[in-house]
Amino acid sequence: MTLGGIPWQAYFQRVLSSSSATYAQVLSFLAAFGCLVMAIPAVLIGAIGASTAWNQTEYGVPDPKSKKEADMILPIVLQYLCPVYISFFGLGAVSAAVMSSADSSILSASSMFARNIYQLAFRQNASDREIVWVIRITVLLFGASATAMALLASSVYGLWYLSSDLIYIIIFPQLLCVLFIKGTNTYGAIAGYLFGLVLRITGGEPYLYLQPLIFYPGWYQDDNNLYIQRFPFKTLAMLTSFFTNVIVSYLAKYLFESGTLPPKLDFLDAVVARYSREHMDKATLVKSDNIVLNELAPVNPRHSLTLSSTFTNKEAFNYVDSSPELSNTEDN
Repeated sequence: MTLGGIPWQAYFQRVLSSSSATYAQVLSFLAAFGCLVMAIPAVLIGAIGASTAWNQTEYGVPDPKSKKEADMILPIVLQYLCPVYISFFGLGAVSAAVMSSADSSILSASSMFARNIYQLAFRQNASDREIVWVIRITVLLFGASATAMALLASSVYGLWYLSSDLIYIIIFPQLLCVLFIKGTNTYGAIAGYLFGLVLRITGGEPYLYLQPLIFYPGWYQDDNNLYIQRFPFKTLAMLTSFFTNVIVSYLAKYLFESGTLPPKLDFLDAVVARYSREHMDKATLVKSDNIVLNELAPVNPRHSLTLSSTFTNKEAFNYVDSSPELSNTEDN
């Protein structure tokens, strides 16, 4: 939950939009304490729901926990323990917040897929109209997937935990490589992504009733005929994704730079085109860490030139000094 909560798109979107690194750090620390403060109302509502004598309310018996409706304690408390107007505005605020979050999540996921995957990896010359249509299609696909997950899920916290789980295995190794491993590239990122995803899916997920394909040491079967893995296969999948990213990246870099593979096979432009002069602008030449000064063409400065001599046509003066007609005129 901790490491999987770091590479969230919503967090880095605000970090990258900060005016300075100091402001981003301050914002991050304030947000951490803000999350603790915002959790207090949820804890109080849960405590109220747990200590309420539901047999004295319109809800009746048994209590929400016995009916397995504990995850619905917020709307239950608002409906049965609050006045009608508070229940109306409270449920409306919750519904608006849920719809807003779902809308922004689906739109951001579609935009990132269209930009970072479709355009950068497969269609670099895609037009704006094509990207818009890709976003529209992915919005429908992601919306349908989110609806199916919501119908199959039994707890919101379970979905949150599953999201952190997947990000921890797939995205967290990518973030480590981008920040701390200089030689990683797109080929290693794709390989690490696939390896981590395959190991995570084959390990099974009881929350989604997904049976495992790989049984790690210590597994057992519960009363619902679901297989539970005691082995930390999620951390194993994360480490496998990380080392696969590093190994494949350096292997691809070696094969292309040594000439074992021709440059035309670099279809992702991750190794060869990175050092191509045709793709380098002035900002790249100034900011890139891959270019050192000894790789540039040597320039010998002329310190003897002054500002006045720079704009003086010395050839004209040489012509005047060497011209016999002008010399005779000056003598006369």
